[in-house]
Amino acid sequence: MRKSLLSGLLVLAISLGSVFAAGQQERSGKGESSGKVITTAMVSAWDSLIPFDTTSSYSDFVADIIFDKMVYLKADGTYIPRLAESWEMSDDNMVLTFHIDKNAKWHDGEPVTAQDVVFTSLLYSAPSLATARTNQFNEFAGFGEGDDTLQVKAIDDYTVQYTLKKPTNIDFLLFTKFRDVYILPYHLLGQLPYSEVRTSDYWKSPIGSGPGKYENQISGERIQFSANKDYHLKTPQWDRLELRVVTSQNLLSGLINGEIDVLGGGNIASLQLSDWKMAKDNNEIICLSTPSVSYQYMAINNARDYMTRPVRQAINYAINREVIVNKLLFGEGELAFSNIRSDNVYFDQDIIVSYDPEKARKLLKEEGWDTNRELIMSVPTGNTIREQSAVIIQQNLQEIGIKTKILSSDFPTHLTRVRNGEYDFGFIGSGGSPDPSESVINFNPDHLNNFAQLTDWTIFDTGAEGQAAFSFDERKALYDKFQILLKEEVPWAFLYFPNTLFAHRINVGGVTDVQDYSQNNRDTWNWTIE
Repeated sequence: MRKSLLSGLLVLAISLGSVFAAGQQERSGKGESSGKVITTAMVSAWDSLIPFDTTSSYSDFVADIIFDKMVYLKADGTYIPRLAESWEMSDDNMVLTFHIDKNAKWHDGEPVTAQDVVFTSLLYSAPSLATARTNQFNEFAGFGEGDDTLQVKAIDDYTVQYTLKKPTNIDFLLFTKFRDVYILPYHLLGQLPYSEVRTSDYWKSPIGSGPGKYENQISGERIQFSANKDYHLKTPQWDRLELRVVTSQNLLSGLINGEIDVLGGGNIASLQLSDWKMAKDNNEIICLSTPSVSYQYMAINNARDYMTRPVRQAINYAINREVIVNKLLFGEGELAFSNIRSDNVYFDQDIIVSYDPEKARKLLKEEGWDTNRELIMSVPTGNTIREQSAVIIQQNLQEIGIKTKILSSDFPTHLTRVRNGEYDFGFIGSGGSPDPSESVINFNPDHLNNFAQLTDWTIFDTGAEGQAAFSFDERKALYDKFQILLKEEVPWAFLYFPNTLFAHRINVGGVTDVQDYSQNNRDTWNWTIE
């Protein structure tokens, strides 16, 4: 009996050892049976697999793997083909035409055609569906008139043509309007009434045309993809890709122990500055710090009757941005006064706001500020620097007589609170853009992302004029005016542009255009692992 028991335990130990070894082999990316696996990390969870029902960069990372967009946007202000192999604008700037790559296929093998692009555009813009990204198509003729009225048509199986309401700049359209439009399959969703699209079983395992095929997910924790070996741009050299939600403070340890192969980058997942030196000293990790167009800001609830313009201006003067950049970012970043970096050709020097607590106190006194009033500061968890910046700003405001209470929550809960106006200050990040038009839509009083709860259209209308202008001089003058309005009205207090502290393990290759990640473009099909 005893001999039989010992034999059984020995067999069990050998079996467990084999399982452990197989697991290690798979994580190393060298297992012949399990294939090559790349694990990447982001600090907050995606909130939806439905790309037209989210404005979250975390969800866009997921969508960018499953689906395709028309073009790949680069941080230097250029764009290259993705689903569309070419495009052109008519001489009168009224008609935009895309030519779809004939090699593109859906994950089930069906070809991607112009009908899919037309269907997606009509779906996004349908008033009855009221998608979060409906305004991606508000520049086109027929928008808002009813379902299926958008002026988009298939010229042939691989050519799509959009008609605009008025002459429009193509750079604005590609960088701002098509950046977040993920093409959906007509043959799987097109026969459904719009009212049934959101509840379709399709979203339980969505089929796209992107580099990764959806496999499974543990909500809020991880999501897995298998490689789309027929991807039209390039066959991925990995077999599986896994996205994990990892807190900022655990990113470095994950890289060191091999649980993470590559970070999501941008505002999705960057190393903490406190970990930066240790990461650079590790021979198994490759580090890269690059300026980024992504930025952090504090939205201010303009709908509060006590949040007058002078009070908002006082808040802006009270924020010590240099402390945030120098102490929290260790200089790896830049002060933000608008959505445009200081090295951008559209930046206006007149918008710089100096740290001036005395001026802030004077403005508050003139407004008769009640120092006993306590304001709600809504802060999402997951981004340590952002959380710490909130504490610094809380101290800055306390110094001028504004009492605040920090209310921390996961990002989806925080986003809902801010959208509903149940806050005074809301901390949010944006991927940004080389083109100033990126931020304009957020000041549209009717838009889902009207975080400042604006009712006045002046800021939006001024920015929209800049979007519609064609020459640089025209756009520059209008965007200067737009930035001055942001400074004077203070719907948001812009905080800082953090450098991207990107890192990946030494056995990961093909990770080159990290700066493009701020545009929600990650060329995961180029990633490799040894």
